[in-house]
Amino acid sequence: MKFIRLFACLFFIAGSLPLLNAHQVPSVELEFQKFGHQWRLLGEMDIAYMLPETRCIPGGPPLSREAVMQAGPEELARIRKETETTLRKLVRITFADREVTWRVEFPDFEKQPFALPPEAGDIALISVRLVMDELAGAGELRAHWAGEQETELIILTEEVDDSKVVSTLPGGSLMLLKQTAAGQTAPVERPMTGGWVQTGFHHVLPLGLDHMLFILGLFLLLPKWRPLMGQSLLFTLAHSMTLALSVFGLVHVPGKWVEVLIAVSIAWIGIENLLTRKIGKQRLLLVFGFGLLHGLGFATVLAEKLSGVPRDQLTGPLLGFNVGVELAQITVLSAAFLILVPLKRWTRQVQTFGSAFVALAGLTWVVQRLFFA
Repeated sequence: MKFIRLFACLFFIAGSLPLLNAHQVPSVELEFQKFGHQWRLLGEMDIAYMLPETRCIPGGPPLSREAVMQAGPEELARIRKETETTLRKLVRITFADREVTWRVEFPDFEKQPFALPPEAGDIALISVRLVMDELAGAGELRAHWAGEQETELIILTEEVDDSKVVSTLPGGSLMLLKQTAAGQTAPVERPMTGGWVQTGFHHVLPLGLDHMLFILGLFLLLPKWRPLMGQSLLFTLAHSMTLALSVFGLVHVPGKWVEVLIAVSIAWIGIENLLTRKIGKQRLLLVFGFGLLHGLGFATVLAEKLSGVPRDQLTGPLLGFNVGVELAQITVLSAAFLILVPLKRWTRQVQTFGSAFVALAGLTWVVQRLFFA
């Protein structure tokens, strides 16, 4: 009777889990250019993210491109004003640790007739240019980012013989340019991974609830470091492969079905934990196969972030992202071991009821993603 009550409780908790599409994180992407005696940051902003009434709404849909293009002059003027206001809240520019004044230009409004950037899926974007007059003297030109917890700033920087895609989470900054006292551009030492380790970690902790549950499912079968590290590395190898293939455009699977299959993988791991206590070849093959699926899930978001980036510049972001994911997985496993220490006497019960919860959560997401997404 107690087991039935606890199982019902687990089912209720799993059913209350939010409907989610994993790893869908907003970002602001800009390209830095040195143009004559100006410094510029160019990009396309999601209008829904710029407006106060639609920004920061979890799961909120984008605005329709066609609907915005049919808006009247007053509404278009409001969009320009709110976009500039939001950008000034999010982005701060400094040179040699001093504030730099910048202005915003809207190239779409210079078109005749007016038109927003074309975008698949009827998503309303607006082109912006952040323009600064070039300053003399030695110093570093930096962009400081103050977005929300889940929002990344991604900048493509181009130099004479090199270009890099770098990113930062809120509270961080990115070096755009380094200048000598003579006004010459100096080489910028950038790490190959360019902030993407942090991005990969962030996509699991705290955002990747389904990914965390999968890793916990591996833990609950056999909570021992050696087999777990082997499974974690195998899982990372697999999702690294499909992530790379997807970002390079060699593999494409519709995002909805990827999310459904990821939910199936979570349910499968939880159910298998209830049926066996051994790690055999079948388990390792499943971990590898499910890793391929999770890589496609990561690619849904990462491919969008890196769209337009030259192929020869993708290695650093991919490497850093995968390292960040692996570090997050190790963090999840470490936390699970710490939680298990005071519960060691009830390890078997923790494995059973924890696996039941993982299975129910996975099945709940399968239903949500099939019929309600």
